[in-house]
Amino acid sequence: MPMTDAQYRVLAARFMQERLLARETTGYRSFIKWVEAKGFKKPSERKARSVLKAITPKGIRTNSWEGLTKDGPVTLEQTRIDWDFETTRLKEGIEEFIASKVRPLSISATPSGNLVGVLSIPDIHVGKLAWGAEVGENYDTSIAVEAYTSAASHLLKKLAECGVARILYVVGNDLLHVDGFDNATTAGTPQDVDSRFQKAFKRAKEMVVATIIEAASIAEVDVVIQPGNHDRLLTWTLGEVIAAFFRDSDGINVINKETYRKYMQYGRLLFGITHGDKTKHTALPTIMATEAPEAWGETRHREWLLGHRHRKQDFMSMGVDEHNGVRIRYLPSLSGQDRWHYEHGYSNLRSAETHVYSPEDGIQVASYYYHFIR
Repeated sequence: MPMTDAQYRVLAARFMQERLLARETTGYRSFIKWVEAKGFKKPSERKARSVLKAITPKGIRTNSWEGLTKDGPVTLEQTRIDWDFETTRLKEGIEEFIASKVRPLSISATPSGNLVGVLSIPDIHVGKLAWGAEVGENYDTSIAVEAYTSAASHLLKKLAECGVARILYVVGNDLLHVDGFDNATTAGTPQDVDSRFQKAFKRAKEMVVATIIEAASIAEVDVVIQPGNHDRLLTWTLGEVIAAFFRDSDGINVINKETYRKYMQYGRLLFGITHGDKTKHTALPTIMATEAPEAWGETRHREWLLGHRHRKQDFMSMGVDEHNGVRIRYLPSLSGQDRWHYEHGYSNLRSAETHVYSPEDGIQVASYYYHFIR
């Protein structure tokens, strides 16, 4: 099938991304071979030169500075690539791909096999009850489990395609809607529920166990248990159940610490994990540096993974200088809107996401998203 210039520019952008991350050549001959290997009609040498020229970065800047680790001073480097996205017209090419029904580009596993995938689906609130006639959409335990398992399966497939070697799976962050017999949060706020808390607990346990088993079929899994403000007792209890269930399983590591903040280091990556309801986001970078000083000194990319807000939100907080930023990532929720949120006018796009990182470079290399529509 004939290919247009716009379509070749889409392929060229993907080619450049792969080669730059792998630090490999980006010449027109290697582009021609790459296109042919992906199953598309290869361009002429003239065409290849033209489309690569159209997406060439307009500027590359490199700088270095001195840093300090527990082993002494080190030289750190940073490379910034400035792209002129107006010349690529990638949207035009994508629209032409859709219209012409050209076979989509396949994603192969990363040969290096060292990537880390982060899966966190916070604030699902298993046991919550919402009546559609009152708030516009029904929500209950069965819907919560359906949304969670669908999202987890979809996102884990994306991590498998990336060839991740390790998965950080965060469990909790208001996994359950109430914390006991009185159908209230940990602090005692009454909630609308669709069943006894024991039933919700069992369904949540089955859901999490199934997700861990699926994740373990892809890579080694670190399961971090993080209670929220709705379920501080029951999610910690669930963590003990999960740890016992997988105690003899190779490749599955369950972390159920009593602390409300956890830290996980992967090479030059440092993740802080907490629910997000106790501390202002502006204080979190300093808390991370104070509570995990050794890991702070050994890492380049530092990020907090939070729930609680039910909507996607990112912040960048600066550390020692402009090169040492800490990302504060509030992850979105799949939970339906209950009566309290509806009456106060709070709403959110029901979604989940997973992110892929390189522990060697300390950078984020890919992101994938899931939107729940019922």
